[in-house]
Amino acid sequence: MTHISPARSVATLDRIIEATRKLLAHNTYDALSMRSVAAEAGITAGAIYRHFPNKRSLVDHVVRKTLEAFEPELLRVIAPLAPGSFDRVIALGAAYIRFALDRPENFKVLFTPHGSKPTKLSDLPGQGGYGLLRQCINEAMDADEIRRGDADLATFFLWSRVHGIVMLLMALDFSECLPLARADITPLRLFDLSRDILWEGFKPVRDKNRSRRRK
Repeated sequence: MTHISPARSVATLDRIIEATRKLLAHNTYDALSMRSVAAEAGITAGAIYRHFPNKRSLVDHVVRKTLEAFEPELLRVIAPLAPGSFDRVIALGAAYIRFALDRPENFKVLFTPHGSKPTKLSDLPGQGGYGLLRQCINEAMDADEIRRGDADLATFFLWSRVHGIVMLLMALDFSECLPLARADITPLRLFDLSRDILWEGFKPVRDKNRSRRRK
């Protein structure tokens, strides 16, 4: 039996992960095969089976490894901001968009379907960032920075907003519809330009009443 050094085994595993990530970003889960991964990585299919028993376990591992690069970035951007501040929530949204722009393959691996059923958040480390966003929203509610309400619904709304901005601008040209942003329509710029709309909708009720009295 041929002995494989630990260093060589780790190097092979890294090649498998990168090859799988690249293929998943440009193809469907069904189109992925151990043979296609092996060809992309420049190894034999048998080398993959030394690390993973099947395609499902391989893809799940790649998703988890990709998240390991995602969550520390989210934590880094909110670290200098005060807990309970709305700025923390906004910083998470901007970090999500930057991740999508800077690492498009990683983004597609995390947020496109890989199989016949959607991935459960509970199966992802840190719920794919959901837990951190929910925590920041809860803290902002407790600090009366945003209106108190259903934290899970607010988390879903905010996540879908930044995700929607990324996906829409990847697919469509909005320059004719968004004259205020036509000079530089990027996901980050659009997110920043629409921040006031988001804030008005999330103001505490007492602030909304104050706004009505001014009119």
